[in-house]
Amino acid sequence: MPSDDSPDTLEAAVALAERHLQQGEPILAYNAAQDGLAQWPQQLRLRQLQALALARSGDVERANRLLAQLADEGCGDAETLGMLARTHKDLALAAPDAALRAHHLEAGFQLYARAFDNACRISAGSDANGDASYVGINAATMAVLKGDLAHGREIARQVQAICTVQPVDSMPEPLRYWRQASLGEAALILGDAAAAALHYGRARALAGTRFGDISSTRRQARLLAAHLPGDCAAATEALRIPPVLVFTGHMLDRPERLTPRFPAASQAAVREAIRARLAALRPVAVYGSAACGADLLCLEIARELGAETHIVLPFPAAAFRRTSVDFAAGDWGDRFERAMDSADSATIASDHQASGSVATFEYANLILTGMGTLRAQLLETDLRALAVWDPAAPGLPGGAASLVALWQAQGLAVDHLQPPTPERGPSSAPAPVPASSNSELAPPVVRHEMRALLFADAVGYSQLSEDQIPGFISGFLEAVATLNRRTAHRFEHVETSGDGLYMVFHDVGDACCYALELSTLVRDFDRNACGLPPGFDLRIALHCGPVHCARDPITGGPLYTGPHTSRAARIEPITPPGQVYASSAFAAVAAASSTAGVAMHYVGRIPLAKGYGTLGLYCLRATR
Repeated sequence: MPSDDSPDTLEAAVALAERHLQQGEPILAYNAAQDGLAQWPQQLRLRQLQALALARSGDVERANRLLAQLADEGCGDAETLGMLARTHKDLALAAPDAALRAHHLEAGFQLYARAFDNACRISAGSDANGDASYVGINAATMAVLKGDLAHGREIARQVQAICTVQPVDSMPEPLRYWRQASLGEAALILGDAAAAALHYGRARALAGTRFGDISSTRRQARLLAAHLPGDCAAATEALRIPPVLVFTGHMLDRPERLTPRFPAASQAAVREAIRARLAALRPVAVYGSAACGADLLCLEIARELGAETHIVLPFPAAAFRRTSVDFAAGDWGDRFERAMDSADSATIASDHQASGSVATFEYANLILTGMGTLRAQLLETDLRALAVWDPAAPGLPGGAASLVALWQAQGLAVDHLQPPTPERGPSSAPAPVPASSNSELAPPVVRHEMRALLFADAVGYSQLSEDQIPGFISGFLEAVATLNRRTAHRFEHVETSGDGLYMVFHDVGDACCYALELSTLVRDFDRNACGLPPGFDLRIALHCGPVHCARDPITGGPLYTGPHTSRAARIEPITPPGQVYASSAFAAVAAASSTAGVAMHYVGRIPLAKGYGTLGLYCLRATR
C-alpha cells in the first residue's frame, strides 16, 4: 500500500522519485517509486526509477533482473537499455573471476552500442541527441573497460560531434548537466584531462544540490581514470562532493543545574560558532537529534545554508519534546516543531519511552551515526563530526560524551566546539573527566540494554509428515547445533520452538556474520539425506534495539523481551526463503559499528506481519 503522503498524480510520483535520486537518496527514491507502482503498476518510468534506485543503493543483481524483464517485454528505448547495460557494468566490476567479468562487460557494451545505433538513426532533435550522447559515451567507456581504447576513442569522437549540434546553453536542465558530463567523459577518454576538468567543473556548477547525479558522474570518471594512461586527478577532483555531517551537543542548562555547561546566555555565541563551522564545510546533509540547545541550533543553521536535515529521536516526538525541549524558556518548543516539519527525514528509534533507560539514547546515537555513514558511503564523500560540548562536564551514557567516544573509536575526526560559561572563556583548556564507578550499586533485576536479535523459521515445516520430523531433528537441528559449536560469532542466548529459532547477540557484527553462516549452512544442507523435501528452507530476520534483560521467573532461564523483540519477530514471516533480511535500524547500527564482510542492499519499505505497520528492510549478503 502507498504511504499516506504519496503523490496523487503519476507526474508527481515520478518527479518525487527523480528528485530523491538527484539528491543522492536512492532509498527514498525506491520508496517513492514503490508507492507510485502501487497505484500505477505497469508505468514504465516508475519501473525504470525503481531499478535505478536499486542499482545506486548497491543491489545491482535485482536491478539487472528488473531491467532485463522490461527489455524482454519489448522496451528497447535508450533509457531502459542504458540502465540495463549499466547494471552489467557494475556486475562486471564485482565479478569474482575474469571470465564472468568479461561476459558482463561484453553484454553491457553490446547493449550500449545497440542503443547508440538506434538513437543515431532517429531524426535530429534535442531529445534524440540527448539519448545518443548518453548511451554513446557509456558505450565508449565500456570499450575502454574492455581494453579496447581505440574503439572507445572512436565512439567518444562521435559523441563530441553529437554534442556540438545543439548549444548547451539553449538546453533545459538537467540536460545541460548531462551534456557537460558527457563532454567531460569524452575528453577524458580522448586524453585531454584539462578539457575534461573544464567540462566536469561546469557540470558540477550546473548540478547545484543534485549530489546523486554528481556522485554517479564522479564514480564513472574515477573508474575511467584507473583504466586510462596519464594523470586524471584534476578531472575527478572537479567533481568532489561536500561531506556528510553527524552532530551532537549539550542541551541548554536546566534551571536546577549548579555548574554551568551551556547557559542560555551563550546561545548567540554558540550559534555564530556553529554557523562558521557549517559555512566552511557546506555539508550535503546533517544527521542528529533535536534537543533544545546545540541540536536545534545546528538543524536551523544547516537548513538556512541549504543542507538536508535528518533527525533521529530516541522515542516519539511528543515525549521527546517534554523531556528534552520544553523545560527551556523561550520559543524552543515552536522551534522544535519547525525543525521536525522541515526535516528531510525523521526517524523514531523506539516506539516507546523507557523510564530511566539510557539504552534508548545510545541506540538513537548508533542509528544517526550509521545513517550518516551509509549516506557518505553512497555518495563516496567524507563523513565529518561536530560536537558542541564541554569535555570537563560529567557525561552520562547516551549523551554527547558517549557519542563522541563512539566517533573517536571509529577513527572519525571530531570538530569540537565548547560553549562559553561565566567561569570559563570559550578558549579555556578542558579539564580531565573524573572516572566514575557504579561498583557499589546492586545490579537491577531487569536491565534495559542493547542487543541484536535473530529470528529464523523453517519454510515447509508444517507440511512435513510424522515420518519426516525425526530427520528434521537429527539432521537439520543437529547441523545447526554443530554450527553453534564451531562458529566464532558468539551468541548470548538461543531458544527453539518447533520450527522457530530465536537468538540474542551482544554484538551486531556477530549477529550479521552468524546469520550469513546459518544461511550458507541451509543452502548447502543435504535435504534428501535427511528425508526432507527439496523446498525445505529457512527465513532469517535481524533487528537490534534496547530490550529488557532478566531471569524468567517461570523457567529460570535468561529472558530478553520488549517491543523491539516483537519488531524482530514481525520481520521474519515476510522474509523470502533463503534470504537474510534486516531492519534499517540494524543496518545503520552495523554501519556505525564498522561491521566488515557484509553487504547490505535496501529492498524497500515492506508491510510487516500481523498488521504491524511498514518498515524499511535490507537484504544481507557476504562480500566476496
